[in-house]
Amino acid sequence: MSLDLLRNRNTADPLGPFDGEVAALAQIAGEHCFITTHADYVPAVPSLQLPHAVFLRADMRYGTDDPTLWPQQWTEAYCHLPAIPAKNSRPELDVMWWDPSPHDFIVGSAVTRGLGRLHPRCMGRLLPPITDLVERCQALKRTSKAPLSPLFSQLINNILLWTEQLQTLPTKYIKMVFGVTSLQRAVLELTALYDYTTIYQPRMLDYNAAAPAGTPVANCVGAFTTVPTVAQQLWAARLPIWFIRPTYVFDSENIWAVVVLQQPAFSVPDERCEQTPGVVYSGNSTSAKIEAIHHAAVHMPWYRDPFETDTQIRPRTPPPQPAAPIPRTTHPVPSGSLPVASSFNNEPVRYRPYPSQAPSKNATKTCSGSKSDRKATQKAKQPTKIARDKFKHLEVDEMPPAISSWADALAEVDQSVMPFTNNPADRRYVFPDPAIFVNTTPERRRRYVHHWQLLSDGFVFMLSQSDSPQLMSAQQWRDILEGLTKQRGVPGSKSHRRSSDLADRIRPALEASSMADIEGLPVPLESVPDFSRDQIREIVWQVAETNFRFEFCALDRRASKRDRLDDVKNCFAGHMLIGVPLGMSQCGWAAPAIEERHRYVKRTATLMLDWVTKSDRPGIIRRVAVHVPWSPSQMQELETAVCRYYTQAFWEYFSRAAVVPLRLDHDVEKEDGQL
Repeated sequence: MSLDLLRNRNTADPLGPFDGEVAALAQIAGEHCFITTHADYVPAVPSLQLPHAVFLRADMRYGTDDPTLWPQQWTEAYCHLPAIPAKNSRPELDVMWWDPSPHDFIVGSAVTRGLGRLHPRCMGRLLPPITDLVERCQALKRTSKAPLSPLFSQLINNILLWTEQLQTLPTKYIKMVFGVTSLQRAVLELTALYDYTTIYQPRMLDYNAAAPAGTPVANCVGAFTTVPTVAQQLWAARLPIWFIRPTYVFDSENIWAVVVLQQPAFSVPDERCEQTPGVVYSGNSTSAKIEAIHHAAVHMPWYRDPFETDTQIRPRTPPPQPAAPIPRTTHPVPSGSLPVASSFNNEPVRYRPYPSQAPSKNATKTCSGSKSDRKATQKAKQPTKIARDKFKHLEVDEMPPAISSWADALAEVDQSVMPFTNNPADRRYVFPDPAIFVNTTPERRRRYVHHWQLLSDGFVFMLSQSDSPQLMSAQQWRDILEGLTKQRGVPGSKSHRRSSDLADRIRPALEASSMADIEGLPVPLESVPDFSRDQIREIVWQVAETNFRFEFCALDRRASKRDRLDDVKNCFAGHMLIGVPLGMSQCGWAAPAIEERHRYVKRTATLMLDWVTKSDRPGIIRRVAVHVPWSPSQMQELETAVCRYYTQAFWEYFSRAAVVPLRLDHDVEKEDGQL
């Protein structure tokens, strides 16, 4: 091909949108083209015409298909992409091109050594520019007179989601890197959307807002286009634009210099990373490609409703219908009069209260008679087994204090109402029943807490796996906390079946940790550290809070027949499900001031407006649909009604007592680095 692009060269004339400070020749889809630009370079043209596969490379980015790394073909649906800042263009955003390394991956306990989190030091670098950007975008949404793109809300939600996940969820190294790059991509794209809306779009739409003469071309990623109108608009906005035309239309364009195409500076293997999903898109539509990249970022499974997943994955034969529960009364019921756990509940009864000392080991030596008589005598000397009333707050020193509205509501659940379900999976727990940790002997309490610290990352990780059940009975959680995580007993025996089922359930955590078994459990008691009352309370609070939040999501999904996770998360302090920091133990539902709790109460009451229950919905809940002032006494009345309606609805849909939120009454060091 022979074409003199410099035949009209005249550096004295100002350049127009179709001229070029530099230009280059290229062959695209078999056609000879020339590319003009008002920037000082011409990037290599990706495959704009032929369908091609889009996939993650080894650095968890998309190579030349990544809009934060390389110019894309302009598309109206994502017209802000040309405004993405170029690498090394803004020092405050340099961290958004940073690539994590294995040194930035903090592994959890020795028994879950394959799981970890992003180092807090790295999160500390990411959070300041993120916080500043989100605040500016939120302010723009409040003050803008013109409607804003829905991408603002979408990208903000994605950023908050990835920030939460990177700070709280243990995962594998590759998935951690994917989380970082997805967060970086969302931040850079939101930055572009903000700048496009506030700086560049006004220049395109209003002649008076056009960039003054001599304004340099913005140091942004830019875009390719074959559309003259788009070339004119981005030229006016002073955004980099590479205008592509067939060589046969070259006529009077003023081009000052001819350059060769600039090849990508990033160098990663072109093969797909085998540890990631396959091709996310195949085609030649820029809009569809960007949408697919967005979809891949936010639909990587992190956590889901374990109640629904457990039911779908492990269908069980419906158990016999349990006997009708004893109706609750307004008078205290002696704990001994409560029915013991049935086979439907599949939870053994507990010792309560525990004696200050265990029976003497020598006591059985004085027993006489047959072997069966001696066993009967030994059994008689054991503390009386009494079922703990799970509808009452457990009053022991290591248990976090109750929130009165929730504790009263739980105690007033009408158990005479026949539940909707008798599925045993519904009577299981996402995390251990909080009382398990403290309603036991001091020695077991130490072991339970220590084992939970070793294993909790693995169980949090399991919540992110869509094909692994998480729910376990109280007895299974006791076995785990005892460290009994391996198969035991004679094949076919009850203990062997129970331990085999438990091993199946925890296998995803073991496989993620590159382990065949949980090593070193149970830990010898002499190796278990002592824990203070406050340390135990903090662990129990976090377990209770996680249980409550997941149970809330499951209840809302069933009672409303809708999937609205984001709305439910707004009912919690921190708007998260997992990894709630201890600093929030006196916030949200646990806040001392009724005025601070009221906003969470109102959000919950709003969700309850479409719940279907057997019990009547309290009339005051309907008042949240009317925007009227609330007095402190009315706030308290609404809170009482919401808590009672929640605990009653939970009984009707899950046939057991709900885990309700607690609070900590001691000073807690608030964690830094939370967005």
